[in-house]
Amino acid sequence: MAKALVTLILSFFALLAISEGATSPLNQADALIQVVDDINVFRAANPDIKLIPLEVGSQTKNARQQITYAIGNRQSGDRLVSVNQDSASWPTLQDVKLTLSYPVSGVGAVVTYVEIVVQQSSNIGRGYVVAGGIGQRFIQVIIEANATSYFSYSAQIFGK
Repeated sequence: MAKALVTLILSFFALLAISEGATSPLNQADALIQVVDDINVFRAANPDIKLIPLEVGSQTKNARQQITYAIGNRQSGDRLVSVNQDSASWPTLQDVKLTLSYPVSGVGAVVTYVEIVVQQSSNIGRGYVVAGGIGQRFIQVIIEANATSYFSYSAQIFGK
């Protein structure tokens, strides 16, 4: 009986932590979806940043486009080190920028593979690594989506 009560209390506190927005061990990346007036403003404000295009994988052709951006390769012994997802929608078409940074703070695992699956109402967009990268302990990725009324993403980062 006492063991069941302890389990129930621990479960309650775990649920309370989740409902209060506690970060899971895998949610170690910082992400922000922003509406931007002009996507080229970022490029003009940061001329020294080397933009490394992400590979565009599969795309769907329906009302909600799905685009998969990826860089790197899964490796033997790597593990999932970060998972993020979010969505937003607007009544009119917007240009949107997602900024994803791993880790949130400190030193992360050596990044081996990044995959970001985006759903949006248009098929116009690009993805770039703007800092760090594969083989490094940090990475910052920007995903641009143009003329969209809906933006949803799911990101997975693997590392050693």
